[in-house]
Amino acid sequence: MSFRGRLRLFFALIVIVPMIALTIVLFTITARSETGKADAGIAAGVRTAFAVYREQAERAVPALRTVAADRALRSAIVEGRDSDAQVRMGGLVRGEVVSIELWAPSGPIVAHAGSPDGTAPKGVPLTERGGGDVGVLLVSVTEAGDLARRVRTLTGHEVAFFHDRRTIASTVGAHVTRAELGAPGAPRDFDIADNEYRGRVERIREPAGPPVEVAVFQSGDSISDQIADNRLLIGAILLAFVLLALGSAALVGRALTGQIGAFLAGAHRLARGDFRHPVPTQGRDEFAELGREFNSMSRQLEVKIGEVDRKRQELEETIRRVGDALATGLDRHGVVALAVRQAVDACEAEVGRALPLDRGAFARLDIGALDGTLGAALEAAERDAFAVRPEVGAELLESFDPDAAPPHPRRAVDASAGDSFALAVAMRALVSSPGPEYLGVISIARRARRFSREEEELLEYLAGQAVVSIENASLHETVERQAVTDDLTGLANARALHSILDREAERSRRFQSPLGLVMLDIDDFKQVNDVHGHQQGDEVLASISSVLRDLSRDIDTPARYGGEELAVILPQTDAQGAAQLAERMREAVDGMRVPRVGGRGSLHVTASFGAAAIPESAVDKASLIAAADAALYRAKRNGKNRVERAVPFPAGAPSGPNPSTLPR
Repeated sequence: MSFRGRLRLFFALIVIVPMIALTIVLFTITARSETGKADAGIAAGVRTAFAVYREQAERAVPALRTVAADRALRSAIVEGRDSDAQVRMGGLVRGEVVSIELWAPSGPIVAHAGSPDGTAPKGVPLTERGGGDVGVLLVSVTEAGDLARRVRTLTGHEVAFFHDRRTIASTVGAHVTRAELGAPGAPRDFDIADNEYRGRVERIREPAGPPVEVAVFQSGDSISDQIADNRLLIGAILLAFVLLALGSAALVGRALTGQIGAFLAGAHRLARGDFRHPVPTQGRDEFAELGREFNSMSRQLEVKIGEVDRKRQELEETIRRVGDALATGLDRHGVVALAVRQAVDACEAEVGRALPLDRGAFARLDIGALDGTLGAALEAAERDAFAVRPEVGAELLESFDPDAAPPHPRRAVDASAGDSFALAVAMRALVSSPGPEYLGVISIARRARRFSREEEELLEYLAGQAVVSIENASLHETVERQAVTDDLTGLANARALHSILDREAERSRRFQSPLGLVMLDIDDFKQVNDVHGHQQGDEVLASISSVLRDLSRDIDTPARYGGEELAVILPQTDAQGAAQLAERMREAVDGMRVPRVGGRGSLHVTASFGAAAIPESAVDKASLIAAADAALYRAKRNGKNRVERAVPFPAGAPSGPNPSTLPR
C-alpha cells in the first residue's frame, strides 16, 4: 500500500471512527448535561422556596407574640379548656393573622382557627407555672397560595405545597396530588394531567405537627427541546469538521510525499550518530522546522556533554557542603532524613531508609515503596553491614592501644536480590563511648544497575556526617539538661525553678487558671549534718527528692530551691489542692526511713510545708514565692512536721503579701 493510501487509512482510523464515537458520546452527554442543568435549577428553586418559607415564618413573629400574650387564651390553654381556647383563637384571627393552631405536647392538634391553607407558621412552646409543657402555639400570616406564587415568580418553576399529604397550594392549572410526585429527595420525572414534568419534593419541618412538603418542578418538554437543539448544533459542527479534515488530509498527503524521502535520509544519519551532515530544511513548514530543531540539537550535544561533567563536579561539591551542614546541625531526626534523601537523589536510587538501633538516636525514615526485590536487597545489605570484619577489629584495638594505626575507614556494604541492588552503611560513633557504638544503619536501593565506588563513598560520607551531627546533638542535650538540673537530687535547680514559675505565672494570668506552689524545709537538717555527716545529709535530700517525684503529676515540677529547702510547682492547682498534695508529701516523708551510711540502722526525718496559690494568696511569681515561704516559716514556728496554707489577701488588694513584712 502506498504512503498516500496508508495516510487515508490512518485518517479514517484516527478521525472518522473517533468522530462517530464522539458523536454518540456527545449526544449522551448533552442529554445528561441538560438534565443536570434542570436538576441544578430545581435544586436552586428548592433552596429559594426554603428561604422564602423561613422569611414568611419570621414575619409571623410579631403576631405570634401578640397571640401568645393574650391572657384569656393562655388561661384557657393552661386550664385545659380547649373549646374556650378554640373560640378565643377565632377572635384573634384578624389583621395579618391567617391561622392559629394549638398542638398538644405529644403531637395531636388541639385547636385550629383561621384559614386551613395558612403556612410558614412561627411557634412557641407554652408552659404552666410549675414548668410543665401544655402545648405548642403556632401563628401564620401567610396563605399557601401567596407563598407558592411568590416562589414561582422568583424561580420561574412550578411550585406546590402539601401539608399532611393534602395539597394546600399549586401554581399549575391541573390539580396536583401528593402521590403523583413520589418520595422526597432526588429529582425524578412524573406526569401531571398527561403532561411530563421533572422536579423534586423536600420536607420543611414545622415547629409542631407533620412537616410541610414543597415540590419544585418544570415542564419536561422544555428539557427535551433544549437537548434536541444542542444535538443538532453538535452534529453540524462535527460534520463540518469531518469535511474539513478530508480536504486537509488530501492536501497534506500530496505535500508530504515529496518531503518525506529527503527528511528520512537525514534522520537515518542522525540515528547513526553522524552529526556532520545536517538535516535538509527547505521550506517553511513543520518538517522544515523539525529539521532545524534536529540540527540545533546536534550542535548542542557536544556542549551538553561538557556541561554534564561540570554539573557532576558541582553536584559532588554541593553534597559535600550538605554533609558539612549535617555535621553542624542539632536536629538529629532532620539531619538523618536529609542524609537519606540526599543519598537517594544523588545516587539515583529508588528507595532508601534509616533504621535506628538506639531508639533515642533518631527516628526511622522510609523513602519509596519497599516492595519485592528492593526490600529484600535492602535487608540483605543491612544485615551484612553489621557482620564482623577486620576493620571492626581495628576499631576495637584502637581503644586499647592509642598508638595503633587509625582504623580502616567506614565502607558501604552492597547486596543484591533478583534485579535489585542495595548499599548500606552502619552508623558507628566512636566519640560518645570507649568502643564503637552502633546507632543504626542508612541504606539505599535501585533496580537494574549496581552502585559505583563513587556512590559508595558518597553514602559513607553522608552517613558519617549524620553520625557527627547526632553526637553533637547528644552533647548539646546533655549540656542543656545539666544546666537546669541539680546534681545531687536530680530535680530542677533554682534557675529552672524561676524560669518555669515565670512561664506558668504568665499562663495563669492569660488563661485565668490557678497556679499552686509548695515549699518545704527539712526539719533539723543541720543536726543531721553535724551528727551524722554531710554524706548522710545528702542521702536524706536524695530520699525526700524521690518522694516529691513519686507524688508529683506529669505537669508538676519538683525543684531544689536551695540548701535543704525544696519546692513543687503545681500548674492548674488552687490553694486547697496544693495543701492536700503537701499533706500527702508530709505523710510520706514522715513514714520514710533513710538508711544510715555504712548500713547501721536508719534515720527518721520530717519536713515542714508551706502552700500558696495564685490568685488566692498571690498575683505574680514574687508574691507567690513570698506567700509560700511565709506559710513554711509559720509551719516551722508552730511545731514543725506540718502543713500551713498561705493567708489569703483581702479581695481587691493590688498585690500579694509583701516579702519584707512577712513573719519569719
